[in-house]
Amino acid sequence: MLQTEYRIDDLACLREQNNKKPIKPPMKYISEYIERKRVLPSNTPFPGFWRNNRTPYLVEPMDCMSPFSPIQMTDIMKGVQLGATACAENVMAYWMDEFPSEILYISATAELLLKWATKRLEPLIDSCGFRHKIFAQTENKKSRRTGDKIFSKEFIGGNLDMASAQSAAGLRMDSKRILIRDEVDGAPPLLKTGEGNWLKVSEGRTRGWGARKKILTFSTPTTVEQSLITQEYNKGDRRKFRIPCPLCGKYQELVYGNEDTQHGIKADREAGRLIRGYYICEFCHDAFFNHHKSMFLHKGVWTPEVSDANPIRRSYHIPSLLSPVGMFSWTELVQERDEALTTPDGMRAFVNLYLGLAYQETGSRPKLENVIELRGAYSSGVVQDGVLYLVMGVDVQRGSEKNPNNPPRLEAEVLGIGAGYRTWSVAYLTFLGPVDDPAAGAWQKLNEWAEETNLIFRRADGAEFQPQIIFIDSGDGNVTAEVYRFCEGWANTFPIKGFQALKKKKGEPTDDAGPQNFRRYRAAKSGDTVFYEISTNYYKTHIYNNLKIKRQDIDPQRPGFCEFPVDYGEKYFDQLTAEEKRTDGSFYCRPGRRNEALDCRVYALCAGDVWLDAQVLDLKLRLKDEGATPAALQQISRRTIIDALEAKYSRSF
Repeated sequence: MLQTEYRIDDLACLREQNNKKPIKPPMKYISEYIERKRVLPSNTPFPGFWRNNRTPYLVEPMDCMSPFSPIQMTDIMKGVQLGATACAENVMAYWMDEFPSEILYISATAELLLKWATKRLEPLIDSCGFRHKIFAQTENKKSRRTGDKIFSKEFIGGNLDMASAQSAAGLRMDSKRILIRDEVDGAPPLLKTGEGNWLKVSEGRTRGWGARKKILTFSTPTTVEQSLITQEYNKGDRRKFRIPCPLCGKYQELVYGNEDTQHGIKADREAGRLIRGYYICEFCHDAFFNHHKSMFLHKGVWTPEVSDANPIRRSYHIPSLLSPVGMFSWTELVQERDEALTTPDGMRAFVNLYLGLAYQETGSRPKLENVIELRGAYSSGVVQDGVLYLVMGVDVQRGSEKNPNNPPRLEAEVLGIGAGYRTWSVAYLTFLGPVDDPAAGAWQKLNEWAEETNLIFRRADGAEFQPQIIFIDSGDGNVTAEVYRFCEGWANTFPIKGFQALKKKKGEPTDDAGPQNFRRYRAAKSGDTVFYEISTNYYKTHIYNNLKIKRQDIDPQRPGFCEFPVDYGEKYFDQLTAEEKRTDGSFYCRPGRRNEALDCRVYALCAGDVWLDAQVLDLKLRLKDEGATPAALQQISRRTIIDALEAKYSRSF
């Protein structure tokens, strides 16, 4: 009897102590939790408490990651300056503090992971006030574990592990309920260890949680063929954020638009100078402005484009047009597009970073009849108005002395380059003869032509131009020595070696980031000979995109427009468009097709980039010696050189 009474008293005591501790269920919505908890630091655009009404388009994706939502997979295809990373951090804070569980966060690269873990995660923990919950979850008092490492956080009820997308070991971690994948398009899709697609490998960590798992994937996309986030987005219901026009109230998706659409982003300009960007409503065709976002963003709604998608998966497209007031404005958006139109491959970056869309390469092969129409009214050999400097590319063909249709020869294009990367073919030349002796055959004919003309080409007003730099293909190894010897006798003439893509070397800066290409060109040495390695995929893509730019009725033509002499025949244009672009970005020339004209233009365009970059460097060094400030030196760019050349060669009519 006494023993029974003792047990009842013990249970009552336990209940009494338990009732003293306040207990409440977790908040249902992550958006509700984060507004009460998170304080943004002073170095962010909006310091202070997190406010959902600043970025209302993030509320629904955030709440899809709540344990009370039936959605298991959330995919966000986005632009920049939108707060998506902060959204992922809010989700993480909720699952560490409010509803503790096992979490795996994956970043594209080890460098990005380290930066995020040190610069963003630590302030997040402190601002939400749960630093005291992070400690080693062990009863062993002698354990040296802290539970608070850079890439691992132990907390009451769960654990946060962090890994890069290419860390096979990190992706093999224990079962995880919450999986957050940041900037997935910044990493190659396949693991180097041969285990396949890293997205699939990481998803395998959540299988044990069944319908309770939560996966958040977000990224800025790359190309249609390569983009992982585009593939994930297309698996969902493809939601678009529709806002009411502040003037007529009708709901619509914000799109950039183009010259053919009446609605979308437009711009006021004065004497060619951008004044401001604004938006034309799709329905009332009236204008509203960036500051009106504070009136309509919080009224926006997400609507799916696919009605029969998997009900446990939602996908969202968030372009930079939705960036809140005080961050990225419509005027800045127009500025970025203007700059993209004057930069090689600039529209790809604009479409990826600001429209939040995968870039679609324009076709596999330009139509021959359309390219032939790019012939102008001038004859070959004459420099046209607008040309600022000349370059030259030479292709070496060993051919066959027994085949009259394919003799050994050198083929060369002299190319004029102007502002906005507009080009004019000045001359296309063929020198017949053997190519295995740099002092005879085709080489001798090339040399004689150079001595006869002094490599001078004239404009109609008598202004003289010479190729600033000449690139000659060193071939597949059979004529490399001959090319090297010939280049030694010519000033500003260099051998080149073409590669489909140049891979990044350790410690080398990147100038054209992408999953398969890190540099357009690279200087190298073979003994005492300087030669250049060229990413041919990059330049061929650039050429094919520009060949699709149609002629306007009046000048100036669009940036990148290609023009050719009236006396060029169909054979030249057939060679220029000989190769087919495959979906993986590579180029293929079918047997029997001749592609010398395309190769010559690749070498010439790369020569133009090398020369322009050299001018920028030379000017910086000269001004540095003259005492220019670092800020002044930072302002010097290719545009500086182009402006100087325009001032030198412009004509008055």
